[in-house]
Amino acid sequence: MSAKLPKSACFAIIDLIHAYVNVAKERAKMTNELIWNNDFNIGVDVIDNAHQKLFSIVQRIMKLVDENKNQQLACAEGIKFFKNYTAQHFSEEEAYMRSINYPGYAMHKKLHDNLRDKTLPTLEQNLKDTDYSTESIERFLGICIGWLTGHIMIEDKAITGKTVSKWDITQAESVNKALKDAFIQVIWEIFGLKSKIFSEYYGGESFSRTVNYILYYISPEGKPLWVILSMEEKMILETIGKVLGFKVDKINNTILSATKLMAQQILHRIGVYFQLKEGAYSLKKDLLITDDAMKQIFAKRNPQYSLLLHTDAGCLALCIKER
Repeated sequence: MSAKLPKSACFAIIDLIHAYVNVAKERAKMTNELIWNNDFNIGVDVIDNAHQKLFSIVQRIMKLVDENKNQQLACAEGIKFFKNYTAQHFSEEEAYMRSINYPGYAMHKKLHDNLRDKTLPTLEQNLKDTDYSTESIERFLGICIGWLTGHIMIEDKAITGKTVSKWDITQAESVNKALKDAFIQVIWEIFGLKSKIFSEYYGGESFSRTVNYILYYISPEGKPLWVILSMEEKMILETIGKVLGFKVDKINNTILSATKLMAQQILHRIGVYFQLKEGAYSLKKDLLITDDAMKQIFAKRNPQYSLLLHTDAGCLALCIKER
């Protein structure tokens, strides 16, 4: 059963987020170019050549979309080629890591497996389900471009010692599974939406226009914990509008207020897995943040737990980070 959100509660807290009214206007815009340069080189020819090839494939898909020529067929073939070449490249890169006994191999392979086995198949299915809509193609490109560039600049360069990986291999699998199950269940309970995991290692890639809500907790020992919920604007307009009982076609103060309250419900229910209900942590502050602020949070180290979820109404991400 979907949760009911009183209209009075929504309007009552409008003033609390007045300073963030421009959040919805500050959006990351997808570039129409993806240009390879030497900054992406990690110093291993077979890997650098493969990365350059992946760039050219994505650039070709972007060009086809921009020209709008046989978009569906061209994109389907281009995306299929991208998937196949990515799988081939991952095998070659993993073989190289094993050959040099790279200590970060296990975590790196998890990132590869996640993209190959979860993210790309789910993105491809979304493309088919929407008949290769412009929105689904932009989501595919946004996630792939963000993942590819971020992965090369940080994770792949870590192979040759040029950077340090931002992912933590100590992530508890049991907690991660509980978190995934809870996330999916809560979205069903509140929105009545079935969902599936896009990514178990969401790295802050742009997947659409979003509204980002962050809560900052602290333990009695002074241990901080950030919990972030990032919701696609399309999903907010469809779901929050239904709960409020009237149709909306743009983000405004009322919708941002409702989003904040709904996010609190989601995070409160999920929080049991991190003892947030038992008093192990107390809430110190919460606010809506811009996309740039989100990028800064991901800049130094990725969250210990970071999930990207897909529903028929849109996507949302849940990130939990200890500092």
